[in-house]
Amino acid sequence: MDWTLRRHNSFLQPWPLAQWLLKMYVKIRRDGAVGLGRATDSAGEITIGYGEAHMVAAALEKLAQTVRNYRQEYRKTTNVGGGNKIIFERTEDGSIKISGDRQTYLLTEEEVRNLASLLKNLPPVEVAPASDYVRKITPKDDLCLELRSGDKRAPIKVTEAAILKMSIQSSVESRYFEEHITIDGRQFDLVRSSDLKWSLNVDGEEIRFTAYEVEAVIAGLHNGILDVLMDLVKSLGSDEIADIRIKSRIQHIEQETTKILGDHRDAKNIVKTLVKMAKQIVGGKSDAELRTEEFIAMCNYVWGHLDRSLVDPILRLLASAFVYVP
Repeated sequence: MDWTLRRHNSFLQPWPLAQWLLKMYVKIRRDGAVGLGRATDSAGEITIGYGEAHMVAAALEKLAQTVRNYRQEYRKTTNVGGGNKIIFERTEDGSIKISGDRQTYLLTEEEVRNLASLLKNLPPVEVAPASDYVRKITPKDDLCLELRSGDKRAPIKVTEAAILKMSIQSSVESRYFEEHITIDGRQFDLVRSSDLKWSLNVDGEEIRFTAYEVEAVIAGLHNGILDVLMDLVKSLGSDEIADIRIKSRIQHIEQETTKILGDHRDAKNIVKTLVKMAKQIVGGKSDAELRTEEFIAMCNYVWGHLDRSLVDPILRLLASAFVYVP
């Protein structure tokens, strides 16, 4: 048996190592995220969102129950902490480790169960559900989602939601963040003024939220995009001519993008990239999450990597092409 020694009443007595080892700590940080670590400061933690603590706990319980040769990769809902996944692993000899955010911790089975228990019993933090921050609305002028905060309402396009989700995700890792976005004449100003407060101004309508709400806002944007895309996919049907409708939608995107690009030097590569992504988004074999992630990637590819003169017309096309209007 692994053991270390302690001094008690002048005698050396064995103490099982599993009882002596430092347990991993769990904390709710000032920014609302949950930190997991051992003998480290915040920079050396594995960090997850408050809302996904129960999912990580379930993964840890599965890890503890599996004797050997086990590996699970958990995809985080945000990249808070600097990484986007956590790996749970148990090797042939029974050793256990969890890795994420550039950190790796070795654990005993007892520690794994203890960590799972701590995550399952976090003290409550009052956060409204994601749907309270972002709602799907009847499309009008390509505005199909609505950001909400108290009595404030700000309608946005599905393309704008994708770009805002990425921007807010980036701000989560900061202590101060400021970004001013202009898309097709509409102005979006995102400011994180302190560790705990955000302000998102959409064409003069200010939406405020705190660090405890930020993940619900991000999840709301993600879920809203997913709902809009699935409405489109369902409208294309699953009958014998669904493939024709899907091909027609993709062909429309290809033709309109080609017109916008004209004789641009990178026209061929840009069209090829957007068509490939469009097939993933509306194709019959993709699941809802994959469609959503691909659409977000598509919008941020256009916003982040194309010539500024091309961004507005292409985003205008995508905002129309991926929304189903009854």
